[in-house]
Amino acid sequence: MIYECHGHIILDGIAYLGAIAHHRGGVDESIVRANLRANADQGVKYYRDGGDKHGVSIFAKTIAWEYGIDYVTSGYIILKKGHYGIMFGRAFDDMSEYRGLIAEAIGKGADFVKTSASGLLDFSNGGKVTHPSLTYNELSEMVNIAHGEGLAVMVHANGADNIKRAAEAGADSIEHGYYMDDVALKIMADTGAIWVPTCVTAVNLVGSGLYDDNLLMSIAQSHNATLIQAVNLGVSIACGSDAGASGVYQGKGIIDEMSILSSLGIDPVPGNQQISNKFRRK
Repeated sequence: MIYECHGHIILDGIAYLGAIAHHRGGVDESIVRANLRANADQGVKYYRDGGDKHGVSIFAKTIAWEYGIDYVTSGYIILKKGHYGIMFGRAFDDMSEYRGLIAEAIGKGADFVKTSASGLLDFSNGGKVTHPSLTYNELSEMVNIAHGEGLAVMVHANGADNIKRAAEAGADSIEHGYYMDDVALKIMADTGAIWVPTCVTAVNLVGSGLYDDNLLMSIAQSHNATLIQAVNLGVSIACGSDAGASGVYQGKGIIDEMSILSSLGIDPVPGNQQISNKFRRK
């Protein structure tokens, strides 16, 4: 069984703005069906969508069964104002607004919460992590509120300190997790946070001409070495490609991700099953 533990069915792996434009006047069912079919054709049976603010993932959930896909979604990313994720999400100023966004997401059919504890890797600027970080207190309160509603929490986090805070705050999964260090790995092992490393988000850009290939390969090699350390420490690894991101095509991206993990001797099946079990509203 193939699990796609991190995807965005709204995206196509080619051009973010172009993919979003298809749905600005309402969900384009033909695009959603094409993307679901691309996953089904590769054998994907489980798809965890990080969400979007155009209602595409919510709609996809209602028809994914037609393609034999067990589909769960956050509905949309819930982020603090000024932080990463507004292209996919809804922002809050205070915890009262955060509670309101969770309630609205549940009403739309969301299965879990996704938030961001950091930004992206800026490959045009040496791979530096963008956007401000959430504090431990903010993350802890957000996780506690979500768990109180029976929702697991998926946290986008890059940079060792951001990952440490997210794991210590009780994140159920860490997404991407670039630039993790030994302390962050130990905290993840102790807390049981599942790591979805999305290796292909860097690897699949090599040779594209968009960024420096040496930088991309250096980041990828470091990430892979950290993954091996993680397994040795008992951190659960799940397989997710960030399907739809640049160079990561629906359906094909997860096959690429599985190949990388396999080349490292990593079996993601236990982590995949943990994701599948955890990321449903209790």
